[in-house]
Amino acid sequence: MKFNVQAAAAIALTSSALFAQFDEHDYYVSAPFTTNPGIYRIDADTGEAHPFAVPLGIPHYGWFGNDGNFYVPDRGIPALLKITPDGTATVFASGPDLMFPVTCIPTPADDAWILSDMGTHKIMHVDYSGNITVLHTQASTGGLLDAPDGLAFDDDGNLYVANLGNDMIVKIDPAGNATEFASDPNLVREPGQIAIDGAGNLFVTSYALHIVARFRLDTGEGEVFAGPDQSKMVSPNDLKLSRSGGMIVAGRLGRVSRIDALGNITIENENLDLSEYDGVSVLADDTVCSGRYETYGVGSAGSDGVVPQMRAIFGPCSGHTIGLEFRDFVGSSSAILFVSGAPLESGVAGIKGVPLLINPGAAPFLSIPLFFPGSGAGNGDITLQFDVPVMTGLDGVELYHQVFAADPGAPKGISSSNGLKETFGL
Repeated sequence: MKFNVQAAAAIALTSSALFAQFDEHDYYVSAPFTTNPGIYRIDADTGEAHPFAVPLGIPHYGWFGNDGNFYVPDRGIPALLKITPDGTATVFASGPDLMFPVTCIPTPADDAWILSDMGTHKIMHVDYSGNITVLHTQASTGGLLDAPDGLAFDDDGNLYVANLGNDMIVKIDPAGNATEFASDPNLVREPGQIAIDGAGNLFVTSYALHIVARFRLDTGEGEVFAGPDQSKMVSPNDLKLSRSGGMIVAGRLGRVSRIDALGNITIENENLDLSEYDGVSVLADDTVCSGRYETYGVGSAGSDGVVPQMRAIFGPCSGHTIGLEFRDFVGSSSAILFVSGAPLESGVAGIKGVPLLINPGAAPFLSIPLFFPGSGAGNGDITLQFDVPVMTGLDGVELYHQVFAADPGAPKGISSSNGLKETFGL
């Protein structure tokens, strides 16, 4: 199992020298449990695996750096490694604070690395000169850090840490204050990597449950997002948001799987000879979509006083796959999704007295009919998936959304959602 691997003796690092540069769309996977452990390049077109940087020790979750190199922690050496485009691997950072380094992610400013070590229970800052500064320890977090693994920042600079030792996600604010964010054993068990999208969702792999779980950053509400379906995803380790749609996940059976906004899983690549992928990276996914969704205003209650919700999945960028979620509407009801180029303050206008939060006089203005399945109050839930068109000029464009539904149990016969602001990015 990935938590109980003993440290290997330091090994000589060599280059396969098979490729002169990183391919933008190929998968670079960490394969630590094959006969020749290291980083392998999976051709995105043919699915063929080629040794890229071998042999290594036990490489884990890597990331492409802003200097054109690939960085990956190796808990078998132990060190943070730098791998050049020709496959040459060298020790970039090492020392007494590194025992089982497992995850590196860029800082929000993309000018250094944040590195976790599940042996020393530390989170570190590593600059591009290889200098290590300890940021958080088990003691500084009141004992919350316990074999920290996956890492992700939200837009407010909060760092989320997946603890492999105590099956917990810890939130550390910019001042260094640590709190428990999630520890539901039905969702978080042997957690691996974390990803946070542009709609306020935190995704985490759960190795022991064969699932990807999803949590709302604003409410902490959690649910199974994808899986369990071991015919398509087994013991997921790493995950990354993908510019080719949804997210990619690496795990056992030498599999890279893709998950869309509906939670559907498809196998992108499988190589049983490589046994298990600890990490997966694609150069095209190195820069995360800057598009954002933001909820605003409050909806109007429907049957039994339930207030419908409208939320989103993934970030809106040219060529991306996104999801719009409609929750807590009355089942078997007809509805209209309004899309506008501007918002309205609550109380300015309404439909049968139910406040409009979008401006019907602002271009563009669209009305899209919907139907919510199910039956009963709060049971009309659907998620719709869309592909954002590839087009120039989308960056910075804002759209505003709101849903109105026929609801005989609502005070005015109509319920409505909150508003959802969509800002397209790069």
